[in-house]
Amino acid sequence: MKMTFKTGFTWAVLLICAFCLFPAGAVFAGQSDGGETLKLLPLLGFGGLIDMFETRSMLDAVDQMKRPGTFLRDLFFPEFKQFETKTVDVDIIKGKRRMAPFVSPQAPGRAVENRGSTTDTLAPGYLKPKFETTSEMLLNRRPGEVLYAGQQTPQSRAEEKLASDLAELMDMCSRREEWQAAQALNGGVVTMTLKGETEDKIVTVDFNMDASHKVTLTGTDLWSDQDNSDPLSDLADFSVIGLKDSGLLPTDVAMAGDVANAFITHPKVKDELNVRKMETGIIKPETFPNGVTYIGTISRPGLNVDVWSYHEWFVDEDTDTEGAAIPDGKLFMGSRHAKNTKLYAAIQDVEAIESGMVATDRFPKSWVTKDPSVRWLMMQSAPLMALNQPDAFVVATVLGS
Repeated sequence: MKMTFKTGFTWAVLLICAFCLFPAGAVFAGQSDGGETLKLLPLLGFGGLIDMFETRSMLDAVDQMKRPGTFLRDLFFPEFKQFETKTVDVDIIKGKRRMAPFVSPQAPGRAVENRGSTTDTLAPGYLKPKFETTSEMLLNRRPGEVLYAGQQTPQSRAEEKLASDLAELMDMCSRREEWQAAQALNGGVVTMTLKGETEDKIVTVDFNMDASHKVTLTGTDLWSDQDNSDPLSDLADFSVIGLKDSGLLPTDVAMAGDVANAFITHPKVKDELNVRKMETGIIKPETFPNGVTYIGTISRPGLNVDVWSYHEWFVDEDTDTEGAAIPDGKLFMGSRHAKNTKLYAAIQDVEAIESGMVATDRFPKSWVTKDPSVRWLMMQSAPLMALNQPDAFVVATVLGS
């Protein structure tokens, strides 16, 4: 009897310690940006062993994972909305600088036109990237795994592969969102090719950016002509366009790499650019992660913007070629206070519906096919980066090809 009591007491203590150290539902995510290796581990709690492939455990991991370069999305699309429907409502705001009409005190009030805006109901492109895991992948040495000393077990390889695959699927979805943001800023149109089983479907979302907000410099106005061009004057003109049509003063300018080089070396810029780190005759911009470089701040009448250089590329799935987020020769100017929104339509999956996770930006799931034996890991998302205030932005080509 005493032995039974001691054994039961010992197991109770061990379970309490395990629960305190590793609470049920906790999970550790894949690979951090600093190179620190983390693992998804099945943890012990009062409910028993947690399945590392269970959706809620993977969602906990998703929340902890850092994403790739999303500078344009995060800077110019600050708001966030999730929908429980297959479609999303995009509100395009077109304001006017109206004045109150004069009337006689004895006359009735004058009705005025409502603020201009349109609402479009759209079905965003649906994302469903997935990876497969076969028994051969788990029985063989993974890339980078040390031979012999400290050799991994198939179970530990499965944990690490889940972590790395989950991180990569997250990165793919985030890059697609950044691609949407870049497309919207580069002329106000997002064109998506939806892959079908038998045929593809082209979906175009037009945010109705006015032609006056799409500027192309020519001749001696191009910034490559350092004797005749005036980049600061051009930026002031672009700023007035955005302020006049939207009421928002632009706050930021994002430049392609070649534009940034032409800008900081231009003789008319050097004397006025307020750079954080400067030595006599040498400009040293401040570099941030994920291809972002802070160039400096420009402050003059009608113009007060932070200037950035941004390097990010996307691989086209059809041509397998890389394209830049900001095309060569171009810049995007706009306000970070614009009402642009990251929109996410419903996850169209029975498991998501049954688990109450329809309105979410990411939905991971995993399942096994019996013969041949394969485990699948898939990420689902239905994003649309909505340029709700296109009049607050200007896209300009300032260098020739």
